[in-house]
Amino acid sequence: MRISSPLSSVDEMSQTLESRIPLILVVDDDRSTRMILRLILEQDGCEVVDVENGQQCLNAYLARKPDMVLLDAKMPVMDGFTCCAELQKLPLGTSTPILMIAGLEDQASVDKAFAAGAMDYVTKPIHPPILRRRLRHLLEASWAEQAVRDSEARYRSVVDHLKEVIFQINQEGNVTFLNPIWCELTGFSQQEAINHPLGQFVHPEDHQTFNKQIEQLLLNHQSECRFDVRFLHKEGSFGWMEIYACAILGPDDRIVGISGSLADITERKYQEQRFNVEQATTRVLAEVATLSEAFPRLLQAISQSLGWEYGELWLIDESNYSLRCAESWLALRNKTSTVSVESSSVHFALAASIIDRIWHYNRPLWLSDYEMQDAQVRSFQQAGMATTLSFPILEGYNRLGVMFFSKYEPQAKDPSLLNIMGSIGAQLGEFIMRKKAEEEVQRQHAKLQSELNQAAAYVQSLIPPPLSGLISIQHQFIPSNQLGGDAFDYYWLDTDHLAIYLLDVAGHGIRSTLLSVSVLNVVRSQSLLDTDFYQPSSVLDGLNEVFQMNEQGDDYFTIWYGVYNCKTQKLKYASGGHPAVLLAFEQHPVKPLEVKSIPIGMMTGFPYDQYECDIQAGSSLYLFSDGVYEIMQPNGEVWTFDEFISIVSEYQHQQLDSLDPLFQQIQHIAGHKSFDDDYSLMKISFDAA
Repeated sequence: MRISSPLSSVDEMSQTLESRIPLILVVDDDRSTRMILRLILEQDGCEVVDVENGQQCLNAYLARKPDMVLLDAKMPVMDGFTCCAELQKLPLGTSTPILMIAGLEDQASVDKAFAAGAMDYVTKPIHPPILRRRLRHLLEASWAEQAVRDSEARYRSVVDHLKEVIFQINQEGNVTFLNPIWCELTGFSQQEAINHPLGQFVHPEDHQTFNKQIEQLLLNHQSECRFDVRFLHKEGSFGWMEIYACAILGPDDRIVGISGSLADITERKYQEQRFNVEQATTRVLAEVATLSEAFPRLLQAISQSLGWEYGELWLIDESNYSLRCAESWLALRNKTSTVSVESSSVHFALAASIIDRIWHYNRPLWLSDYEMQDAQVRSFQQAGMATTLSFPILEGYNRLGVMFFSKYEPQAKDPSLLNIMGSIGAQLGEFIMRKKAEEEVQRQHAKLQSELNQAAAYVQSLIPPPLSGLISIQHQFIPSNQLGGDAFDYYWLDTDHLAIYLLDVAGHGIRSTLLSVSVLNVVRSQSLLDTDFYQPSSVLDGLNEVFQMNEQGDDYFTIWYGVYNCKTQKLKYASGGHPAVLLAFEQHPVKPLEVKSIPIGMMTGFPYDQYECDIQAGSSLYLFSDGVYEIMQPNGEVWTFDEFISIVSEYQHQQLDSLDPLFQQIQHIAGHKSFDDDYSLMKISFDAA
């Protein structure tokens, strides 16, 4: 794992969380990574506990109860995904934020992390500014959620002792009694409500709920009820009331009316809305894969969580640095609404003045009826909108866009909600920049993969056709997704001598492929000076002088080079760090021709030895790269060279004409997945003269 150096000049988290020292549990099997993360976090004023696997994480969590867990995905003993799922089962585990570390291109691990219960993730390599922002956001959200829960408990306790509105209504639903608290909670006097239906002070959309509950009491279908509805305030806004009601029985046990209490729960409802909007935003950002998918879902999630009817997203057009409306959302109103879906196109123009105002204001802005003064903004009222909320989308000091929401009902300014929306604006800014970076990486990856595919096609075009006759050669070349740098060739030096070689460059990608093609061209053209291409050791000595690895330790390769003399039936060969070839003769065991040597390019002046062996008629020689046997099996174990020899022996014993059965068996061992390295295999068969 690679982590950038910490920025000592920035202390964002400690500034934000200076009143509380968070305890962070760092879980990573890499000791250096834990040391660097500890340094970053302790610089930011955090207390750090670090462990090296998932099992130790569970033990440390129970012992220390950290505020947050920074969890690596892939570890021994217990991986991050299993550990994350187990943490959810522990006391307070579901409320402790877990930040998972995953690869930038590893979407499967990201999905698995969220499924296991992680709240967010960072990608490798980790950058301290991004890590700080993620930690700050998750900690503040977690502490805010805890504060809401604590506040809710305190609020319930206080409400139980507060004065409430006491009311009575008759069988017609008209108010017959109210205590003075009614005026304090609604703004209406007692005289304005007495002898009027209590239902006329209920929000139109809640009439059905209110009437149904009252009807059930009057019909004696239930003796009491408790429910929440919105009540009208005299200035035009609505607040939430919790209604408790029970039937009043007359002398003959007939129902003569209803009595009950009204408790103002507006703040509690707003707290729920604030909490819901944070949760909905986080959920959308965790689930979506692209920006185009995120924008409409964000508008809908925020609008519905807050109970607002209309939302717009305006983003910077980088071509001319102007704002454009990228997305909008309009709630489908019930039959009492006078606004149709088609009116959304009008809203774009109406919102322009407000968008311009928030862009220059550069922080969350709340506008109610009495604050809409200029003609353009007041025209919003003509569309039925009474309250607007807007906030900028920021990434640091960079303004990326604006979100705008409106509703038909007047609502008093909510400073707490403004603060939350400001935080969401910063969260969205980070999300947009992260997604843009990921999409750029994906574009670059697609471009690289296209180049790799072209390179693989070019390498395949250089492979000679199968050889038939007294000496026959079959081969298979299956490039890996990253292209492993394999290349092989065979050609006649003269009518009696056949040269055969296979090379494997260290590393993957275009660079390795270019090197393998260069070596192939040099050997094929016999352009090495002072080199006898009939002598394998001379060829390897010449290659080692020309192709030396760079200062970074790259650009070395292994090679096996052999020359077969048809008249003497002798094979001369030399190896530069290449796997041993396998020699098989009829029913005899397969024999590895092992050579101790180093790869080409590791050391100048290294002498390569040459060997010779007799080739009997009916023998077969198997030449291959390590990608044929260094295979990770589904059980997590690496297939060994000895196991590969056993498979070749079995294949040789069956005396099959095609290499396909051998490949199919190896592919089965690999679990039918693509190979991590190039698969290169040659079978040279020596028939009787």
